[in-house]
Amino acid sequence: MRCIDKLGLDKPILTNNRPNSPNPNRITVPRRNDIMKKSEKELAHDFHIRIRKARESKGWEQREFARRMNERLNIVQRTENGNRPPDNLIKKIEKVLDIELMVDSEPSNTRQTSTGTSRNMTIGDAYEDLFSRRE
Repeated sequence: MRCIDKLGLDKPILTNNRPNSPNPNRITVPRRNDIMKKSEKELAHDFHIRIRKARESKGWEQREFARRMNERLNIVQRTENGNRPPDNLIKKIEKVLDIELMVDSEPSNTRQTSTGTSRNMTIGDAYEDLFSRRE
């Protein structure tokens, strides 16, 4: 199934909502879901620290923790060193240590740019800006 069909974006609508609009027959697309908005959870940026602290608070060495999860020691070591574990291992760690590693997602850092005019920046403007800095 195409993304456009799935999101219901396949049927543009002619609108004339704005009386002073320069283009009264402007085509707009209905927005049912904002696909840029994350509403799901993501792995905490400090997951490896949370895991290590929770393990140490229980008095377990890495070997004991691995045994309780029925995983290899090197998996625990890599995870505590900051390598992102697979989702199924995240759930197992949360259950064994009784901690929460998945947190509400935060908006990513963004950079706002402007061309100094009242119109929005285009890809062409960004391209021009990028290559004008190299000269």
